[in-house]
Amino acid sequence: MPLPPPACARSASHRRTITVQSYARDDGLWDVEGHLTDIWPEPVTKAGDVLLPGGAPMHEMWLRLTVDRSATIVAAVAATDAGPYDAACSAIAPDYGQLVGVPVARGYRDAIRRLFGRTAGCTHMNELAGVMGSAVLQAMWHVLASDPAVKPFSIDGCHALKSSGPQVAVHFPRWYRPEPADAAAGTQPGCAGT
Repeated sequence: MPLPPPACARSASHRRTITVQSYARDDGLWDVEGHLTDIWPEPVTKAGDVLLPGGAPMHEMWLRLTVDRSATIVAAVAATDAGPYDAACSAIAPDYGQLVGVPVARGYRDAIRRLFGRTAGCTHMNELAGVMGSAVLQAMWHVLASDPAVKPFSIDGCHALKSSGPQVAVHFPRWYRPEPADAAAGTQPGCAGT
């Protein structure tokens, strides 16, 4: 269902586009490639009082993560085609090779913040890397969900797949954990007899 119509007339002021494409490689690995652009419809000034034409990207970043069957990053390469500070923006791209060895699992976004927070990275590349984590898991869903002895990564990852919820009870019964009777009834500790 799309969003409802806007409440008043409006005109476009900025567009951020993030696309992610995943590829199963012939060697058993996966490449997940992300692309981020920021575009203004009208001319906008960037660093050095350079007027950027409307429709030209202020930011254009690329990131490729190569992951193995355990969703661990085995190669990472970044590139910046456009940034407001040109060479200064693109200079950080090689540092994203530090993602090698990072598992794409709980804590993945924390690893991005730890490695590339504040002046150690690029805000836009970090956003792209964060979005790509869930795309890695989607690309590998059939592999990651194929072992019945391993708890699917998505359980307790969103409201629909709460371990005590009906979807888990039906689709992943081994991992279903009903809430205790007190919690289900809404009883709060320390409120008995009031």
